[in-house]
Amino acid sequence: MKKISAGLFTSVDGIVGEPQTWHFPYFCEELGAAVSEQLGTAGTLLFGRVTYDSFAGAWPGREEAGEADAPMAKAIGDARKIVVSRSPMTFGWRKSE
Repeated sequence: MKKISAGLFTSVDGIVGEPQTWHFPYFCEELGAAVSEQLGTAGTLLFGRVTYDSFAGAWPGREEAGEADAPMAKAIGDARKIVVSRSPMTFGWRKSE
């Protein structure tokens, strides 16, 4: 049986929406390790369309660039990605459905 794990960026004061606008200034080694532990070890990732589009627009290029976050980008790219959407989608990122 597989394990289900959920992750969510939440600020100390409970803000959840639009983490891209507030979490980057606070990103540190410990946060990176926590994210890597969860996302980097997952065999399957479940995304909504907006999050998928954001990830697909960023992570493949990071993997290709080969910089410090390339191992994480590869782990996410290698994982099976299931996207929940109300409209049909065309996928360009490997292992996406």
